[in-house]
Amino acid sequence: MFEAATKYIMYQYILTRYMWRRERPAMPRQRLRPAEAGAAPARPRAWFVAAAFAASAITPAGPAQDQDRNELQATLLGLVKPPVVVPAERARRDCLALEKNPLDYDIIAPHGDTLLSAGCRVVEFGGAAKAALPWTVGRYERTSVFTAEDESRGADARDTVKEEEVVLFELRGARVQAVWHARFETGSHAVLASITPEVAAIADGDVLLSVMSCVNGTGGCAQEFLHRDAGRQWWPVKQTWLDELPRGYSSRIRHGVRIDPLALRGKAGFYGDADANCCPSEELVVELSLRRNALVLSKPPVVRRLP
Repeated sequence: MFEAATKYIMYQYILTRYMWRRERPAMPRQRLRPAEAGAAPARPRAWFVAAAFAASAITPAGPAQDQDRNELQATLLGLVKPPVVVPAERARRDCLALEKNPLDYDIIAPHGDTLLSAGCRVVEFGGAAKAALPWTVGRYERTSVFTAEDESRGADARDTVKEEEVVLFELRGARVQAVWHARFETGSHAVLASITPEVAAIADGDVLLSVMSCVNGTGGCAQEFLHRDAGRQWWPVKQTWLDELPRGYSSRIRHGVRIDPLALRGKAGFYGDADANCCPSEELVVELSLRRNALVLSKPPVVRRLP
């Protein structure tokens, strides 16, 4: 019962974190490390995590706080620094040891305090670019085996947790450079269903990186952007177009907006008061442009009736 309540609070927190734009304090993740000489890595207990997430449930703000700065900061922290360059065949065959993003999510699934072993395998290698661009994505499954959280199961019992790591690579001949990555839990306790990076070339040799994060169930998705200029410097992109929508429009977008990073055209379910969560009666279409590291409306938004 308690575990279900904890998961529910966590789920509601993630939905709020991803679906609403607001200010809130940063909650850095504690990184799990293999046990050394029998020592147990520090890990917040479930009751503490649940209480912290419940306390963070603030009344949603309007679009004036155009997006959750923590989410944009987490996306920016996903950039791999210092650069990691390896043979493409190695990235296709083996997992890479990359530093975790300090704002990645903690593991929710039950697990003890001691990490006994960790393994990894390549799930997929390819895709990511809009049109013929030198970018690709690797997806890696990481498996961690812990002592059992439930000590009544005995000393030999084990808890196994699986996570997916998504790595965006830039191709450099026979080698690849890991540019951006993120890691999230999978399995029955997972809150996130997927994280998908996409890359599009824009004017003057600049690059726009889109990161789409979707939650399980009907929670929808959130999308953040980074811009790399001709000098190869990365910049966070603010979605100020949300401020430019007519009054009342933002509250009718319940499950995020899908913006094509190449065309900069976005579509979202546009909900009326009588619409069920699954089925918006209308669709909002927006045409955007990138100006000074901000996405702004280039044309008035259009609302279309759905069949």
